[in-house]
This record gives sequence, structure tokens and C-alpha cells, in this order.
Amino acid sequence: MEIEIKIRLHTEEDTLKLERALGGVSESSEDQDNVFFDGAHKELISSRLVFRIRVIKKSGQDPVAVVALKGNAVLVNGIATVEEEEEFIDTDVAMRLIADPNLILEAAQTHRLLNKIVERVPCANGYSHVGRFRNIRHKYQWQGYTVEIDRTKYPHGTAYEIEIESTNPELAKARL
Repeated sequence: MEIEIKIRLHTEEDTLKLERALGGVSESSEDQDNVFFDGAHKELISSRLVFRIRVIKKSGQDPVAVVALKGNAVLVNGIATVEEEEEFIDTDVAMRLIADPNLILEAAQTHRLLNKIVERVPCANGYSHVGRFRNIRHKYQWQGYTVEIDRTKYPHGTAYEIEIESTNPELAKARL
């Protein structure tokens, strides 16, 4: 179970002000390519599930890829609770699946989480992309929390968001 505080920021200027207040220099940065999949008849979305492959690039390191299955998301007063399971996947395999979602069934034969996804919600007519966005994430340490500041690039513009994972989100939110 993932529990995190999610707060939208309005502008790049607001985001820069927050980053300066956190010390100005991030602990780390990630360039994330997020690709979402579903079946031809929206089988996963109909089951309140999200299937994503994320390719993460950190400066000076080889990219890594992660498969995620999320479900039953609830957002109340800026606190998001979601069932989430993630597992690394070979980056070359991830790139092939992104290029051709029809390979997901084949890849599921050797990848535990992909296998769970295709068994839990069979998509008889295969898989396709249902969305994609790029996210630049900067991580800061603040009062014992890891604060993630995201700049999410969509075709229609950029969204700015703070995320803090916490086992006690009400306390973290009050401190923030």
C-alpha cells in the first residue's frame, strides 16, 4: 500500500520558490518516461487498475525500467492511498513492450508481475497504449521526509506537484 501526500503547485515560479526553500540543490533527479497500457475494451480501467511501465534515467547512470500495477486509488484532502506493486524489468524488454504492446503476453511468461497482470485481467484482444507523459522529478530531504517535486510534461502543458510518502500522512501534511 502506497500512502503519499500530493499537492499541486500552480506555476514554475511557485515550484522554484519551494525548491529554494528546500535548499536549492536536489539530492537526485530523474527523467521518467511513463507509458500506460490497457486492453482494447478498457479491461484494466474497468477493473480500477492502472498498468504502467516507467523508464527512469538518472544522470551518469544506465536507465532502469519498472512495471507497476496500481489499483483502488483514493485521494482525500491531498492524501492518496493506492494499492501498488512494482517490479524491475530489463530495460531492453521494457523498450520493446513500449514499441509493441502486442509483446506483453509473450513477456509475461518470464516476468512475475506482467504474468500477474495478464492473469488477473485477461485482455483477449491484446494491449495498447492509453497514455504517456514525461516527468522530471527532483528529490530533496526535509525534516526526515523525502520530498519529490515533479514537473510533468503533457501535450497540453506542464503540471507541478509535490509528493511525500509517509506512514503518517496527516502529521507530514501538517508539518508541510
